[in-house]
Amino acid sequence: MKYTWRMLAAVLCSLLGTAGWCYVGGYLMLKGPVRKLVAACLAGTLTVGKLVAIVLQGFFLLSLAGGIWCVGYMLNTYFKESGK
Repeated sequence: MKYTWRMLAAVLCSLLGTAGWCYVGGYLMLKGPVRKLVAACLAGTLTVGKLVAIVLQGFFLLSLAGGIWCVGYMLNTYFKESGK
């Protein structure tokens, strides 16, 4: 199998998109809501409303981070199809 620069660029974009999602979505964006959840639980002030708000916040932040993955996937597809 012959490896071309386009195929290597496609794999690199895919890996960077996935790593970017993990870092931004999993670490930077979820750190705040998880800290709020733990702090409220330890303080004894965790209510159903607060829990729902934190879960929704985490959902929207992960959806935003999914955009980073999408950019990596689109670049991956671009490089794969441009070589044909």
